Parts: sequence; C-alpha cells; structure tokens
Amino acid sequence: MWKKIWLLGVLMTATALSGCSSCGNNGPGGGNDGGIPGGGNATLGALTIEPANPVLVVSGSTGVVQNFKVIGTFTDGHTEDMSGQASFTIDDTRLGSFGGGTSFTSSADVGGTSIVRARVGTMSASTPITVKLDQKVSDTPPPSSGLPPVPADPGSKFGGTVDTSYKPEIVYPNNGVLVPPNLGQLEIHIKPNNASTTLFELAFSNSITDVRVYLRCYLPEGLALPTGVSRGCIYTPAANVWTFLAESNRGKQPVKLIVRSTTDSGDDKVGVSNPIAIQFAPDELKGALYYWTTKETATGVMRYDFAGTGAQEASPILLKDDIDPGVNCVGCHALSRNGKKLVAEVNDQDDGRLALVDLATFKEDSKATLGPGKQSTFESWNPDGSKFVGVFGNRGATDYGLRIFNGDTGAYEESIPGTGNSTSPATHPDWSPDGQTIAYTSPSHHESNQRGFKGAIKMVTRTPSGWSSPVEVVPAQAGKHRYYPAIAPDNSFLVFNESTCEIAGDAHSTCNGDTDRTAMLWAAKLQAGAMRVELTKANQGGVMDGSETKLTNSYPKWSPFVMRGLGDDKSRLMWVTFSSSRFYGLRSPPPPSRDASENDKSTLVWMAAVDPDKVNAGEDPSFPAFALPFQDITTSNHIAQWAQYFVSDGCSTVGEGCGGTAGATCCNGLQCVQLNQDPPIPCEEDGACVCNAIPQCAKVQEKCSTAAPCCDGLLCLDDTTGGDCEGNNCSCKPPCASEGQACGAAACCAGLACVAGTGGDTCQLILK
Repeated sequence: MWKKIWLLGVLMTATALSGCSSCGNNGPGGGNDGGIPGGGNATLGALTIEPANPVLVVSGSTGVVQNFKVIGTFTDGHTEDMSGQASFTIDDTRLGSFGGGTSFTSSADVGGTSIVRARVGTMSASTPITVKLDQKVSDTPPPSSGLPPVPADPGSKFGGTVDTSYKPEIVYPNNGVLVPPNLGQLEIHIKPNNASTTLFELAFSNSITDVRVYLRCYLPEGLALPTGVSRGCIYTPAANVWTFLAESNRGKQPVKLIVRSTTDSGDDKVGVSNPIAIQFAPDELKGALYYWTTKETATGVMRYDFAGTGAQEASPILLKDDIDPGVNCVGCHALSRNGKKLVAEVNDQDDGRLALVDLATFKEDSKATLGPGKQSTFESWNPDGSKFVGVFGNRGATDYGLRIFNGDTGAYEESIPGTGNSTSPATHPDWSPDGQTIAYTSPSHHESNQRGFKGAIKMVTRTPSGWSSPVEVVPAQAGKHRYYPAIAPDNSFLVFNESTCEIAGDAHSTCNGDTDRTAMLWAAKLQAGAMRVELTKANQGGVMDGSETKLTNSYPKWSPFVMRGLGDDKSRLMWVTFSSSRFYGLRSPPPPSRDASENDKSTLVWMAAVDPDKVNAGEDPSFPAFALPFQDITTSNHIAQWAQYFVSDGCSTVGEGCGGTAGATCCNGLQCVQLNQDPPIPCEEDGACVCNAIPQCAKVQEKCSTAAPCCDGLLCLDDTTGGDCEGNNCSCKPPCASEGQACGAAACCAGLACVAGTGGDTCQLILK
C-alpha cells in the first residue's frame, strides 16, 4: 500500500506544521521540516518541482537536456526558488543523470518512464519523467546481396497512398511473442508480396518508442526459400536497435511492429502490413543449454551460454570421439542442476551404456569413460547432483522400473518398486527441482524406452522410508499417447507431450514417444487426476505453416529459473524449450535425419514463455514460441536440457569458495562475494568468499542485500533500523520515506512532512 502512496504523492503540497512541537524553533536548522527560514517566522512547508511530467524526445546519438526548478512554499504563503539548495536524482539511472546541478541529460539509447526527485533538507518533491526514443536507422545490405545502399532520407519515400497490392506480410515471429531481453538475435521475416517494392520500413512503436529501420530486401547467403515463395527478406536487428527496443521496454508495454513497403521513386503507393506485438521479459535469461544435434560431422551434445556476452553460437561439448573407442553415437543426455555433471547414453537404444562427465575439468582433448553398473536410456538428476534416476526397458532388460545411480561414479544403487514391468516399463523420468518427486511415463505397451504407446504420466514422491507407490497424474487414453513429463521449476505442475493416433490401434509409429508429428504440449498440476491444460499458443505454428497442426512439438524441458512476470510484483514467468518441425519463418525445417515414413521433417529447438499461475486457473499459460537463433538450422536438434550455470575450466558454483590464494574463479552467471560483511575480509584471503548468483535487481518491498541490488533508484535499507543494509533483514525502499516511516536521515516523499513523535520522527500527511 505504501508503494502507491509515494508514487501518487507527486507534486502534492503540505501545510506548515503549526502547533506541532517539532516546529517551535523557527531559526536556521530549527524544526524537522528542514528548518529553512523564509523571512520572519516563516519556515518551509512544501516543495514542488518544475516542469511537471516532462516528455523528452531523443533523436540521434545525443541525449536531451532538461533543466528543473524547485519552488518552496513557506508557512506564510510566499514562494521562493530553492533550486540552488536542492539535490536531484532519478530513480532509473539508465534513462539519464544529473551532473550535480539542476540539469538532467537523458540517455540516447534507453527510453522509458521514471521519477525525478528533488530534496531540500528533510523534504522532497518528485515528478514523473518520460524519455521517448525517436530513432531512425538505415540498414546496410551485405555485399553478397548486390543491392545498393538505402537512399538518403528514406522516410520521405513513404508518404504515398496505401495500396493493398503493395502490402507486405510479417511471417516471423508470431504476434504476441515474449522474448528475454538478452536474446539479441530475434529475426524479422517478411514476404514482400510485390516484386516492384524495393524499400522497406520496419516501424517499432509504443508510447516511449518510435524506432524506424529502413532496409533492402535480402536473405542470408545460401538460404533457399520454401516452395511457393518467390521472394523474402530477413532482418536481424543491429546491436543499437536491439538496445533501443529491449532495454527500453523490458517488463513493460508491448512494442507494435508494422512493415511498410514502397519503391525507391516513392511512386505514391505504400504497402502496410498487419501489425504484430513483441514483448520483452523483465529479466535476462541465464543458464546453460545443452541439446542434441544430428550434424553429420559432429553428432552429439552442443551447449550455449545464456549468461555469456557478445555474439555467440552453440559449441560441441560431447561427441562420439570424446568417449572410449567403439562408441559411434552420443544420444540422450541429462545435466545436474548446477551444471557440473553430464550423463549421456551411447550408441543405440539397446546398448544403454552411460558416459559420466565432470564438466568442470572436461577439456577438448579429454576422454569420457563409460560408467559401471546397469544400463539406462533416459536420465534425470536430483537437486544436488549426488544421484540420478535412469530407466532401461529395451532388449535384454531385466529391471523395468526407475533406477537410482550414484552421481559421482555412475554405479547402480537401487530400483524404486512398482514403477515398471516388462509390459509397462518406466521411461522418461524427471526428478523435481526440490527432490521430492519423480515423474515418468508408464506406457501400456512398448517397443523400447524410446518408442512407447498409450502412455500415462505417473509420479512417486519421497517418504521418510523411501519412495511412495506410483500415483497417476494423467491417465492413459485409447487413441492417445502421453509422455515426456517435465516438472516446472516451482515444483507445482508439469508439462508433457500428447500424441494422437492417426491410424486405428494404440501401437503405431504415428502415436509413439519418439518424434511423432502429432505431438502437442500440455500442462497438469502435480497431483493425482490433474486437469490437463493445453499450451495452445506455444503449440501454434507460424504463417508459413498455414493450417498444419502436426508440428512435432516434443521433448519439453524447463529453464531452471522462476523469473519475474509482466504483471505486478508477485507475477511470475518461466521458460520452456521444446523441439518442433514447424517453419522457422522463411526457413524450412531440416530434412528428416532417418526414417521419413514416421516424420518427413526434422526438428529445431524452440522456446516459449509460460505464466505458471494460469495453470492453476485452467487457462493457457503459454506465449507464442520463437526459434533459438544460435543453433545450426540445417540439422535436427532436440532434447534441450538446462543447467543453472555454464561450468568449465574448474570454475566454482554456488556456495563454493572463490578468490583466495589459488584465485578460484566463479562460473559464468555467478559472482564472488564476501561471507562476512562486517568487518569486511578481502576475497584474497582463503575462505572469505563464495560464489553466489548475480542477482536480478529487486523491486520495491522485495528483499535485498549489499550483494543483491535494488531496481530503479530504490535503496536497500535495514527493515529494523531504517538505515543502510547491515544484516540479512533488508528490503528495497524508495529514496524517500513514506507515511509512518522514519525521517531525518531520509527525506519524506512528496506531500509528507517530517513530524516529531514519542517513537521518533516519522513522515505524516498534514491536512488543513
């Protein structure tokens, strides 16, 4: 509630504190209202800041300068310019800064809204400020395109009459897509639909954004257009354009994109596309993604670091040549949550031997060894990486249930009773992030762990004596197959696949657990007999897919983090990856990597945002999906497993020591912080520091620390003392005190006055 008070208190005024014991001393320094005299017995009663609600429009590479003024109203009614005595700040320093005086200089790269504050003594005034970007960028076509540069003053060419015969079409991304602000490479795919149009304008707009990009129509070198498409354009935003869009709008309103087309001559005809909306999540996506690829020269596991900086591509981490001789394929794999360990099945599904890799020490010239013990086809790790669960129901199997393996040696330890038999072997296990649940597929009949039919989703839960008997979350149904469960990072629900049998009978290649083209994504709460909720938006293909719904939306896997959502401070967001054979805009899906009778297309890795709270309401929790841009799009890619951190070169993960005499480094996405803040001990001293996650900034009232910053100019203050954070009980608060909060060291927010009381000085609203 108090958050609303300080935001809505903008430009309110307060009367003098007449009759108040704190106002009896009217000389310089007297009274808790600032003690600032205005002549006679008058003291400062209120502040206002001018101009109110300024809107700064930024064009080009230079910020806009805005001068502010602070007017003081005194108890006798007269006013004075108090700008020279005021100190100025802005909450969101990304939008610009004050140079020590009254002059504010905006950013030329980041737009948005924030609060400007002025303080005189213990009083303050504030006003909203808007920085709007009005930027125009001309794209440079690559030399290989043979196209001329964009003409000078390209915007002047688009003043003609709208002509539907010139209308272009945006075919990627889908309308309403939500992407992390550090994705950086979201391509825009356009079908011009008119051979005579030569000049295009991409207009990105909302109340704080007006960014226009002018470009020629060209494609990446070597790209062949899909059948039936004669011309297409693909634009990847330059780094500055991405900053304009993503940094200004992360966690805020959608950006509308409209494409216009015309000729270089500006012949009074302009085509205007239907608009789409693009949204940017509040927080950057972290973690490492490991996926399997069928690239002919490098079949195996690739990985990508979301916490890395600069342009990146996925790189191989475990190929067949990285394992003992005699291995011709590296297949299904799983990552420990902290990213330090990888386990992978080798050769075909009837082999089942496992390679266990310590990623902290694994090098390019290393060789992974095959673990001892029983076989496994699919695996999943417990939270601390000490164990993993596996399954093996293929040729030669004798134990068909869930099997627990040692996470350090790969040795078999035990089986969970009742989870599988020769008719219905357990497959596709997924161990929950809290370690309390293992979900798995229980097929009614099967060929192998990789190919099962008419499956149900079951789970077992941890008990004081071991594991519970299996509980059915989603039942088996004739003509359906339900499989590949993946438990969400908050442990409250799971997503899974559902295939529909196109041919009579439940055991057919069009209704299995491999790469079935009818696979769709569904969600269900983690409880017996849960209601199913379809991820409709994530399942939906793009413009180029037309009415096709058989898009192989398979192998769902979660990013391990629960992020902030687009709503209030309590809203949440998660990210799920999956494989799909849909068109990547103007890029056709890869050709089949094996038997085309089952699926005549291969898959790429796609990603979609999910609002977890909508699952409880029985609503579609998903956003439209986007293709991960760093993958090789010529090969089949799937099983995108996640880890919290990109581990290599012996780096330390969360809670492990760093710094010291050995100079141990933290893995990407982590920072080395002191264990003891008071007194501070340098990290160069062994045992003084550990690796912790680099925090996303905290919003108002959220917990913070000296190592976990607050957002938008908020201060990390001790909840008990109200002063600077010194312990573990601190929250983010505005740089002024709200009603009922202590003042003196902090100014009162606009419209409040600092009043003495028996419990100390607090900010109060004084009414006439």
